[in-house]
Amino acid sequence: MTDHTNTVAVQDPSSSILGLAQDVLELTQDMTKYFQANNIAAPTFALSSQDPPDTPDYRRLHASLKSRLEDLLHLIDGPSKWLRAFCCTGYDLGALQIALDFDFFELVPASGDIALEDLADKAELDVDRTGRVVRQLMTYRIFDELRPRMISHSSTSLAMRQDEDLRSVVHYSLDEMLKAAADCNVSLKANPHESHQNLNPFVTRHGVGIFEFYKNNPDKARRFAKAMAGLRKMDRHLDYLLKDGFDWSAIKGTVVDCGGGNGHISKSLAQLYPDLNFVVQDSNAEMLSEGKESLPDSLRDRVKYSQHSFFDPQPVTDAAAFLIRQCTHNWADRDVVTIFKSFVPGLEGSSPDTPLLINDIIIPEPGKWPRHQERIVRQVDMVMLVNCGAKQRNEAEFAALLKEADSRYVIRNTFDNGPLGLLEVYLERS
Repeated sequence: MTDHTNTVAVQDPSSSILGLAQDVLELTQDMTKYFQANNIAAPTFALSSQDPPDTPDYRRLHASLKSRLEDLLHLIDGPSKWLRAFCCTGYDLGALQIALDFDFFELVPASGDIALEDLADKAELDVDRTGRVVRQLMTYRIFDELRPRMISHSSTSLAMRQDEDLRSVVHYSLDEMLKAAADCNVSLKANPHESHQNLNPFVTRHGVGIFEFYKNNPDKARRFAKAMAGLRKMDRHLDYLLKDGFDWSAIKGTVVDCGGGNGHISKSLAQLYPDLNFVVQDSNAEMLSEGKESLPDSLRDRVKYSQHSFFDPQPVTDAAAFLIRQCTHNWADRDVVTIFKSFVPGLEGSSPDTPLLINDIIIPEPGKWPRHQERIVRQVDMVMLVNCGAKQRNEAEFAALLKEADSRYVIRNTFDNGPLGLLEVYLERS
């Protein structure tokens, strides 16, 4: 198999369409060989086709191939045509939001088809706009029309029908989140030099912060919870860095999982490392209760739950490690400094070898990653800007906030070769 893992992320401006096409052919052949060698069916548009494997080898091939394909498509379109298509995607998303709000995905049967008129009748929407919406989505292979005026599922729309968590990811993104994003310019013009939990585009659009919004809208809160479950399923491979990047077998004792929600990460680590115990801390009593209820009997002696805010001084001492995962990105810099300060009492009461593990996106330097991979983490950064007045950070920004919290903080190891990074931080002692 050809090694494309060290490909420079930024393509040479003189890259030719023929050279890119030749790369695409070679990489596609490599991908086909990978499927064959691993007895994996190549993806098709058939309803029975499965998602490609989520393995490191496939992700490397996918990254290289997608980078070439995107560059090739950009070149053959040219700047004007590409921009026209890009700026019109909002209308495509509008069609998708209609399909979600009017339950198209559930109303179209899993097998067989439904007459357009019947779909409109069941959706309680006129036939004209039902047809226009569903046919717009068909241009993205969402739904199908194999017989005139008979609507059936494509593999993509069927996945939305069968997986409520996936459907929730898409629906919440196009409802409260996209509406907030549409007010970015209004919010930033009103507050060009400040943003935080109570000052951001989400507040501009909805009148309250995101946490208060879900407290006031329980139906949307339930959908948001399902969406987060869906994202965890889609991003399951991100857990490998936390599990493999740090040598968990080298420590003994109790790991404190701060802001750990229902403890799904602690449960996973506890199953892998029987010598470790875990304390899951979160300020949300409902999340803690959910975690306790779903805890297997085999882990009840080793995984405990405690209500605690990571803004308050850490009460646990003599810990083997402190972990904070995908939490700092929800907060502005001043709040993150407070969070990092709160760990100091716990670290001072533990061994000098006790690490603070910060498991979050580490934004790469521009051009270090392939564009489509960098785009994903920068999209998440924009999500934080819109919804929390917060941000994703690069390593230097993390280091500066740690030093502001306590000058004794030092980053000893950084793992940033994937969408979710890991900082291994220690509190130096004199």
